[in-house]
Amino acid sequence: MTETTPLEAQLPAHILAKADFQHGEYAWRVKDIPEVIKAVADAGFLNLGGQLQIRIPGCIGECDWVDADPAAMVPPDLPWDVRVRMAAELSHQEMTDLQQHFDFHQQIREAFPAHVEPYLASGGKIEDATWFVWYVMDEAGDKAFQEAQTEE
Repeated sequence: MTETTPLEAQLPAHILAKADFQHGEYAWRVKDIPEVIKAVADAGFLNLGGQLQIRIPGCIGECDWVDADPAAMVPPDLPWDVRVRMAAELSHQEMTDLQQHFDFHQQIREAFPAHVEPYLASGGKIEDATWFVWYVMDEAGDKAFQEAQTEE
């Protein structure tokens, strides 16, 4: 089985430098997501969204109830560049809405207490444990996805 390089790896170096890459997924600190969204759109990719995660030594976990799915709200029959811009705008709005609805740090603490408490007790900071995995898609991948959906 060959492992493929995720499309996110094509984002600019300054964006990748802020990322944590583990188990085939890129994640960024929440404060960096607006810059990631912009870089994704500037690269001509569709912002798919992602989920809140804890990432600390010995633990990666997902709060899958704290998720953004902006691409699902973009009509697939629009021109690609319009979809890219619309998904970026919706991504910013969804992240704002999520942050107003959820205390991300509290969600991490409540979901992973057995990992968070020792991490914090040893001097770790909750900000350093709180990440958001973010996915992107290019036009060819989207076309293949749309075709697969019509075959079902």
